[in-house]
Amino acid sequence: MTLVVLLTPADLGRARTLPSPRRLCTSVGAALTELRRAPPAATLLLVDPAPDLDWADLREQLRPLRTRLIVAGGRVPPGVRQVPTLEAALPLLGRPAAPNGGAGTGMGTDRHGAAADPAPAVMPLTLIGASTGGPRALQDLLTGLRPRGAVVIAQHLSEGFSDNLTQWLGTLTSAPVLNPAPGEPLRPGTITVVSGTHVTLSGDTLRVHPGQPGREYLPSIDRLFQSGLTWRGPLNAVLLSGMGDDGAAGLAALHAAAARTAVQDPDSATVPSMPAQALARVRPSVQADPHGLRVFLERHA
Repeated sequence: MTLVVLLTPADLGRARTLPSPRRLCTSVGAALTELRRAPPAATLLLVDPAPDLDWADLREQLRPLRTRLIVAGGRVPPGVRQVPTLEAALPLLGRPAAPNGGAGTGMGTDRHGAAADPAPAVMPLTLIGASTGGPRALQDLLTGLRPRGAVVIAQHLSEGFSDNLTQWLGTLTSAPVLNPAPGEPLRPGTITVVSGTHVTLSGDTLRVHPGQPGREYLPSIDRLFQSGLTWRGPLNAVLLSGMGDDGAAGLAALHAAAARTAVQDPDSATVPSMPAQALARVRPSVQADPHGLRVFLERHA
């Protein structure tokens, strides 16, 4: 795997922890030149992108190169995979470089430079749905959590706030907290946050689907949960605070398919409607306040 890193000159020293071989660049033009020289399926790691970066042009330039794009820090448009810091990107890139791996030039070689393998189908998958009051519950669930498998969170949120949510949740755990990247395999130990668009599971990858803001719940928790019926490994589903009944039918379907299910106790929810609607349909594996749900995740996620 070839890794091209686009970062500011001030950040060059931080690149010592990245796997090799790698190419360190301080301009978009230089990074694109390196990617055109690299074998197919290279990775571009963009660190703290400039606010005036032309994302549309960058995506157009990357499309024929079959390049995987990961952004560390900064602000990104929907559909771009992001982690909060450069250090949080390491699990997605492979093992760290050896101390003498050529960090100063980016041209060193390292027998550990291969990208991390996609998650096997037998890893645990945890799907979490939340609406009003969800961020408060998620804070209790995720603080310090290190999941063994993949976690996908569907949080009802107004368009434009998803980046802030991802970045904030990323401060609660050392696990990588990502925006969904269509077609990217789910990987163990990662947390993907979905808001403002629909997302479904297809095999071990996520598919992103446009929705109708203001006319429907975005993302649909039911749609995500029901797509989990295709997962072949251990599956957990958690439904948190929220208004309405989104997620109740999907949770019941997963429970009937022998998934582990957990529902926030309505008495502990900021808005009890969603948990109450789920409990009216099914007796879940666990009904608990956020602290009890955290124990559930520590055991099974």
